[in-house]
Amino acid sequence: MDKSELILISGGLGVLGQSYAKVLQEDGYKMLLLDINDPSGEYLGEFFKCDISNEQDIEKLSEHLKSIKMPICGLINNASCQPPGIANELEDYSVDTFRKVLEVNLLASFMLTKLVIPYMKEQKKGSIINIGSIQGVVAPTFAVYEGMKITSPLVYSVAKAGMIHFCKWVAAKYGKYNIRCNAVSPGGVGDSQKGGSKFSEVYASRTPLGKMADSSDIADAVRFLISDKAKYITGHNLLVDGGWTIY
Repeated sequence: MDKSELILISGGLGVLGQSYAKVLQEDGYKMLLLDINDPSGEYLGEFFKCDISNEQDIEKLSEHLKSIKMPICGLINNASCQPPGIANELEDYSVDTFRKVLEVNLLASFMLTKLVIPYMKEQKKGSIINIGSIQGVVAPTFAVYEGMKITSPLVYSVAKAGMIHFCKWVAAKYGKYNIRCNAVSPGGVGDSQKGGSKFSEVYASRTPLGKMADSSDIADAVRFLISDKAKYITGHNLLVDGGWTIY
């Protein structure tokens, strides 16, 4: 079914971005994939190269949206980044690294949301989804990172907590226009994590369901919140974590 409605996905070429694109294409939506990187192979959706933390690039995106004249029914603020030094200890952390992570997560999501809100207000319809994390809800369990190549830096938790509260503010402000804004907060995602098999094993052993998430698990949650099946859900943070946060 072709809905002739557009959904913007930031970080659209990544594992999660493409997972969302797959299920949303099945539901008949058109996707505009926003990514700073060029495609390296086949992908689902239309690609628009864009540094979403750059105002000039956002202005180019605005002009592109005007030219395609398609209803914008959804925005998925999914992009994140891992600049050099992201895993450094706090006392050795670079201000530039901290700032860059906040810019890609929070500043970029602000600019994209600012861009689509006028379209959604005019249509009296829209669904915005911020991709948070369990790290924005509970403190990291640092024991799972001992001896691993990865960790959970302060800036990641701060950024994701911001993404979660961001959705509540937007939901409260724009609900009268039938614009919904929710967050999806994944636990560890096995097919996009960079910790390796040992990390997957340790992480899974501490999760009630005994496994890491798959990107498709997160995509199914996004699919639901985008759809009219969730038409009375807004300002909610949906944890997709295999039960991690119940402890």
